[in-house]
Amino acid sequence: MKLTSKGTLSNDVKSKFIRACERLDASIFEPYIDENQYFQDLDKYRFLQSLKDEFDRVKGMGIESTVLIKGICEGCYPGQDSYQFYGKNVIPEFSYVIHKKDGDVSDILMCNSSSGALVVKAEIIANYDFWK
Repeated sequence: MKLTSKGTLSNDVKSKFIRACERLDASIFEPYIDENQYFQDLDKYRFLQSLKDEFDRVKGMGIESTVLIKGICEGCYPGQDSYQFYGKNVIPEFSYVIHKKDGDVSDILMCNSSSGALVVKAEIIANYDFWK
């Protein structure tokens, strides 16, 4: 597996991935993935298709964008940060874990056991627009 470039580009990969998830638009993330990059054991185009499928599922529920609230993986990677994306529900629409190795984004994996999937604390989400 080829790793993304270090430093600024690696931070761009993470921030663009998060923006793509918030806007439900995989095309935002596409230019930041190397042709040889694998995420979730999928090549670039299969991974992008998996994102698009997930985003289409959420859009099909009438959700146009999501809000990021960090959580913790409580399954495969216990204690690792998860990135939870909320739409109109009190549980995340989807969550991902972003692995880094030596400062590089080395993998991005869907997280099905994120802390928000079990319990959401009202004080964390009360100030987000989708609750108003």
